[in-house]
Amino acid sequence: MSKLTLYNSLKTDLEAISGIKKVFLWNNQLERESEENAFLYPSIGVEFLPSTYRDKGKLASSQEYDLTVRLHILFESYKDEDTSILTLTDSVWQVVHTARYGTFGKLLRRNEEQNFDHPNVQDYIQDYATLGNDNLTTDTTTATLTPVITTDIVAPTDI
Repeated sequence: MSKLTLYNSLKTDLEAISGIKKVFLWNNQLERESEENAFLYPSIGVEFLPSTYRDKGKLASSQEYDLTVRLHILFESYKDEDTSILTLTDSVWQVVHTARYGTFGKLLRRNEEQNFDHPNVQDYIQDYATLGNDNLTTDTTTATLTPVITTDIVAPTDI
C-alpha cells in the first residue's frame, strides 16, 4: 500500500470530523500564504516525515520502514483564549490513534506540540508513528504519455 493510498484513506477519515473545512497535503502553506490558494479553517495538513527503510528478505523485493505522519491541525481564532483547539485536537486523536490502513501498522501518537509563529492561527502538531511495507510488484502496466505539440511540425525535406 502506497503513501498515496494511506494519505487518501486518512484524508477521508479526517474530513469526517465535524467542522473540518479542508484536508490537504502539507507544503508549509502557512509560510507561503501569499503564494498558496486560500483555505478555510479549521483545516488539517498531512505531512510525511523522512523515513528509514530496511530490506526484507534476500531478494530485497520488499522493504519495511518507520514512518511518521505529522498532522498540522490549523485553527483560526481572534479570542484572547480559545480552548476550542483542544477539543478539535482531541477529536483528531480519537479518529487517528490506532487506525490501520492496508499494509501499514497502527498509527500511534508519539508527539504533540504547538507552533505559535502565526498571528491568529494556531498550528497544533500531532505526530503518529507507523510501520510501512512496500513490495515490488510484477505489474507491467505502464503509463501512456500523450505528446503535446506547441509548434507546427515541419517535415524534413528529401536530401
